[in-house]
Amino acid sequence: MLRSKSWVSLGGCAWVALTAALPLSAQAQADPSQLGIPEETTFAIITRMSDTVAARISASSCEDTRDLLKEMRKNKGKSSNKLSLEGQLLASAQTQPKLKQVVANRVGTALALKLMDCNMLNPNTLGTLFDKQ
Repeated sequence: MLRSKSWVSLGGCAWVALTAALPLSAQAQADPSQLGIPEETTFAIITRMSDTVAARISASSCEDTRDLLKEMRKNKGKSSNKLSLEGQLLASAQTQPKLKQVVANRVGTALALKLMDCNMLNPNTLGTLFDKQ
């Protein structure tokens, strides 16, 4: 059970990092300079957080990855009026292109590789995207 609890929190973290559907109140709080955090520090924290999420995704089993994706779908669109400091920093990645690029490069690559390893992202799946008009 400990494993699934860690994935639930990882799912929440990854959801914030990977989706663009943050509540407006979260986006309004998403400026780290308002928290008194220097830009270099924010960049370093986002990089470290992204590396941690990427490492957990890479080390996960295919079953855990499927569970993570289900959790992300389940939580999509849920608003949270109160974000933790980490949540606010991750939310800032939604509005700041440099931070968004860090998250996308680190977490996106790890997730894409895991999806391919688990045969969840294969030529047939990708082919359906090309068939749509």
